[in-house]
Amino acid sequence: MKTRTPRHAATPDQRSGIAEVWGKFRALGGPQHLLDGAAPAIGFLVGYASTDAETGVLIALTVAVLLGGYRLLKGDSVKVVAISVAVVAVFSLFVGITGEGRAFYLPDLMFCVAGTLAFGLTLLTGRPLTHWICRRIGLEPAEHADRAQRIRLHRKVSLAWFAFWVVHLVIMVPLYVGNKVVLLGSVALVLGKPALVVMIAVTWLWVRRSLAQSRAQ
Repeated sequence: MKTRTPRHAATPDQRSGIAEVWGKFRALGGPQHLLDGAAPAIGFLVGYASTDAETGVLIALTVAVLLGGYRLLKGDSVKVVAISVAVVAVFSLFVGITGEGRAFYLPDLMFCVAGTLAFGLTLLTGRPLTHWICRRIGLEPAEHADRAQRIRLHRKVSLAWFAFWVVHLVIMVPLYVGNKVVLLGSVALVLGKPALVVMIAVTWLWVRRSLAQSRAQ
């Protein structure tokens, strides 16, 4: 008697793909980088909520520098550590320029706007951005027997990315305008690197699965 796989159950190939993504993520030090990236942001929120924006910036920079020193001792490259500290410094600079705590998240909003425009404009031109990106990183073959089918697939993938950035703006812009700094920061912790990592993983699995299906046909 042939057993039936439940409609929503993951197939062996899907489980294998998820395991491969998780393995690559761990090999690149993903979990540690997520924690390292969140720590300065949490430090800023603690300082802001307990005292003021300047204290939040001081704590964020201190945490970033201490983590950077620790990562150097653990063998991370100077370039990676320097970029991590520089990112926190840039976020902090916006607070120093404006004198407002909410400005710590202005670079996040600018990045979301850039993502929305980039994916939206390439969809309008018929050249979905994910198709170009996936070809550049080798996930998508440079040449394919059915290029039109690949473009159709990447229209859907790029549309998902467009929606991803739009959702960020829909949630975060009202909090920024309303000066809800603590809530904005809490949301940014979830919609920042963690959500981005999940979206990248979903994209990778989506494109890989589509390629496997096209080869099987």
